[in-house]
Amino acid sequence: MSGPVYFIACKNMKKVDREAVLSDPDFDETVHVVTESNPDCPTITEGMDEGAMYRFDESNWYRVADRWWAYVNWVVKLMKLVGLDNPPEQDSTVAFRDIFRYGRNDFGTFGPVASKKLAEDFALWDERARALGDEDFYFYYGMVRDMFEMASEGGACWLQSW
Repeated sequence: MSGPVYFIACKNMKKVDREAVLSDPDFDETVHVVTESNPDCPTITEGMDEGAMYRFDESNWYRVADRWWAYVNWVVKLMKLVGLDNPPEQDSTVAFRDIFRYGRNDFGTFGPVASKKLAEDFALWDERARALGDEDFYFYYGMVRDMFEMASEGGACWLQSW
């Protein structure tokens, strides 16, 4: 895990009416995503069918850190922002819960429902995040907020590389 950390967000998804086979020559990762659940945060795929393939109109790549450890450090700062020292339980209602739980397995698709909830969390906590005075943290805070705002428009978000 030594390279940059990229997420992709897309919007305006439509379910493709055929089996999702990544090796299919018609599968194009620039316009398709396959729903993948994460056992540590099973609700993140809400609004999508498990294992289904979706076609999207628009996507964007987000380089959220230069290295995996830098992303983990950013998530730890986000946890501190909301008063946590450890990741929350699955049934917790703490802001950003699914981001905190996602990293335990580092895979899964944030569907439109989880993305909308996270975009709302980012909007609610924006003033406090800015007030920290940590320009680097706030820069990535804004980027990740934009990522989930895009995905909340009938789309999804997923980790692409690290």
